[in-house]
Amino acid sequence: MKKTVELTEEDKFDLALQAEQDVRRLERTYTILERNRAQFAFSGGKIAKQRKVLDIFRNEQRNILTDLHVATAGGRKFKDEKLFRQLKGLLREYDEYCSEIKKLKAFLNEIDGQIQIVKKSVMELQAEQITDYNYQQRVMKSENTLQTLENKLEMQTKKFCAISSENNKLREEINHLLIERMEFNKIWDTLISNLCRGKKFMLDLIEQATIAYDQREEWVSKLQSLRTKAHNDLLSHIQEMRELQRRRDHCVKLQEFLAVRGQKRIMKDLEEKQLKKRLENKQKMEAKLEKYLQIMIAIKEFTGQDLIQTIAHEFLVQEEENFAMFKYINHMNKDLEEMSDNLGCLHLEIEEQKAVHDAWRNQQNEKLEGVKNRFEEAKNETEEKKVELDKVEKKLAVIMKGIDQLFKLFRCNKDPLVQLLGHNDTINYYNVLLYLEILEQNIQKALVTVYQKEMGLLKKKKIRHDQLTIPEMTAAPVIEPIEKIAVTNPCPLCLEHELVNDVIDKLQFACDKKMTQEKLEKRKDLEGAQDKLHNVSACHLPKSREIIQKRYQ
Repeated sequence: MKKTVELTEEDKFDLALQAEQDVRRLERTYTILERNRAQFAFSGGKIAKQRKVLDIFRNEQRNILTDLHVATAGGRKFKDEKLFRQLKGLLREYDEYCSEIKKLKAFLNEIDGQIQIVKKSVMELQAEQITDYNYQQRVMKSENTLQTLENKLEMQTKKFCAISSENNKLREEINHLLIERMEFNKIWDTLISNLCRGKKFMLDLIEQATIAYDQREEWVSKLQSLRTKAHNDLLSHIQEMRELQRRRDHCVKLQEFLAVRGQKRIMKDLEEKQLKKRLENKQKMEAKLEKYLQIMIAIKEFTGQDLIQTIAHEFLVQEEENFAMFKYINHMNKDLEEMSDNLGCLHLEIEEQKAVHDAWRNQQNEKLEGVKNRFEEAKNETEEKKVELDKVEKKLAVIMKGIDQLFKLFRCNKDPLVQLLGHNDTINYYNVLLYLEILEQNIQKALVTVYQKEMGLLKKKKIRHDQLTIPEMTAAPVIEPIEKIAVTNPCPLCLEHELVNDVIDKLQFACDKKMTQEKLEKRKDLEGAQDKLHNVSACHLPKSREIIQKRYQ
């Protein structure tokens, strides 16, 4: 049985605080999720711009990480270690040469002391009285010893000069290496400062993303209201412009009509003609009047009625009957004309359809002949391509066989390929790139090994420069500036401000790849495009000051 441990008051209080913190954290998460759900349900696809901005931030983060990996790569470390080893070896050789120079100087000092002693002994012997023969013998011995000492002195002087010249060369080489190390330290410091600046910019981006996420709902609602208002204003303006245009056209037509009607011409010939015409009309009217009187008398005699109202009523009744018959006859004639017109149209359509059918048949025959010709050409081309494919496959088989032989010759390790290929480790079209990658790595390692060994033998003067397998690089390495490695990132505040202010009152469609490239090329040529390439700390918008104040609080 396990013993139950009683909790103290402090433990209970800690557990209660922890529970309250968990509850608050869960409530905060629930509210955020609820707000996100409401926003997604309300806005739908209106947050695509924010997602694009977030994708841009993710791409920038990946670029920063790749730059960091490049700065801390194994090749850089290997070069640094190589330089350190070279400097260490040169310093050790410098110390050895300095010790040898000190020994040679001491030896020369001893030789000078011996020369002085010999001179003193010669002086003493000269002071003593000796015979001519002994004197000659001693002079000859002293000359021989002096000659040998001078020869030794000359040899030591030559050795000393050679050592001094070599020491000077080593000193110049050490100074050159120290200058290169200083330049490398400067470049390394700039890279570290750029890395810190990139980290700072990434923190700015994260903070900007959080602020943009908090303010997204307000901007979306404002944007929606502005778009609806602009759309309504556009519709009202269009309706008003149509009404004004219609009124203007009506007024113009009325003005032209009144201008034409208001014209009056005064011509004598025309007036005489009109006067004659009026007299003729008057005579005609009088004749008509007499005729009408006779007609009325004849009508009264014919009808046997004296009242004109009765005669008019009977005439109207008969006129209505006659007009009804006239309308019926006109309707029948109109139907006959329409039927004849329709029959003629149908005959014309039949003839047109026959002509179209004949033309279509001829066109189909021509297309069929063209398709047959293209089929024959494609068949011939396919046979030629098949022959070329067989040749290429044979060449590829020879190349893959050579790759297999090189793979075995360099004794490459297949362990990385076993997990990917399984038991089938033969080289084919699909896994040849994996074999080439491993073979390239082994060849590079072999070349580096051969180069290091040959450089060691070259320093020891066992081989010459023309006997090197890999020629020595004499050109200095080109150090690219950091601006070419990591391009300055655009300011997210300026981009967001531009995207939010872009109110368009028409239906939007997604751009394809070609349209996107054309828009980007046009955007590069615009004035002020380079002004957005700065960090949040260098931005002129008021929101950047709020972010910087929050950062330093």
